[in-house]
Amino acid sequence: MAKAKKKLLPKDFEAQLKIGDFDALKSIFDICDLNARGSSKQTALAFNDCPDELTRWLVEQGVDLSASDLYGETPLQARARHWQGRINILLELGADVHQGEDGRGTPLHFAAAVANRDNVELLLQHGARAGALNNDNQTPLAYALRSCSNSQIEKMAAIAELLLEAEANERRKTEGLVARISVAGRVDATDPTLNLKEFIQRIGTDFEFHRSGFNPETLDATSAALEKLYVLFDVTPIPRRAVHDGKSPIIAKATSWQDRHQELWELLIPSSGNAETIQGEVIRIPGKIHDELERNGGVNWDSDYKKMADAFLTYIGSGVRLSDGELAEARMIVAEVKGRRGDTVRLCELAVNWVALNPKPMKLATPSYLR
Repeated sequence: MAKAKKKLLPKDFEAQLKIGDFDALKSIFDICDLNARGSSKQTALAFNDCPDELTRWLVEQGVDLSASDLYGETPLQARARHWQGRINILLELGADVHQGEDGRGTPLHFAAAVANRDNVELLLQHGARAGALNNDNQTPLAYALRSCSNSQIEKMAAIAELLLEAEANERRKTEGLVARISVAGRVDATDPTLNLKEFIQRIGTDFEFHRSGFNPETLDATSAALEKLYVLFDVTPIPRRAVHDGKSPIIAKATSWQDRHQELWELLIPSSGNAETIQGEVIRIPGKIHDELERNGGVNWDSDYKKMADAFLTYIGSGVRLSDGELAEARMIVAEVKGRRGDTVRLCELAVNWVALNPKPMKLATPSYLR
């Protein structure tokens, strides 16, 4: 009786793929099933480093080209997610470019999201639908713009142009059907999360916040690409960020404390690292702690965060102090924060109150924490 083949790929399979010895890789399937799985339940075809020769051989032997992994994604979807995804061979062998519609997303969604223009073009050439919707009712363009980072802006502008043209062509071919998307921006006018104009505004706002610390070698090209996105989507450009000069009084003019906090953040907080003034650090610390605990679930919480919390108490104890009651409240919240709980929103409000009492810039000494 023949011995049953293993259902799991070798633990060093990725390392063997990088070596690329075709005969050695073929021999793995003498003992492993053709559809044997890796750690994420993906077949060999889903590995981006799988050589074309091995991919073709596996398909010829009968491997399932549409086998899904732990996340329900096919090899084409998995490779399309990779910023250097190698999908040519899978397309040549007939992989389904429409897999993922009304699900997590098609290969085109994923290729656009990682700003891989070559793969976007390849998928469109193989019939991928630019108007396809995922289970969040997003087209590939909306999905990509929603998560576009500053480093992707240059590539994203080119991808947006491609997808807008492809969508327009699809609309022309679908006479009598309601268009799924418009350059003006809404896939569904009742769903504000799909407003492409808002995505462009978010991209522009984030870039302007970080402009001063952006890589000077790519700054001009990225700035030009952002301008292209503004034009493509008819969005008023986000103004350049005004930062504090380090000398004039620090005054927030907004009505609500939340808006004053945002105003002070934009005025005083650098693109990365510590603020230059104590006022800036008083605003930055509770904001950063709030983000880590509330948005990130405390995943990166460490001793530096605790040092920051202690430093916050020291800072607001200098200059014109808060009331005794507010200081006692701040100490209580900081004690709770060290246990990864506590009212971090109130801590941000107390920070705004302290800055209002201390408008004269106070130089920040080198802090003991690194975050």
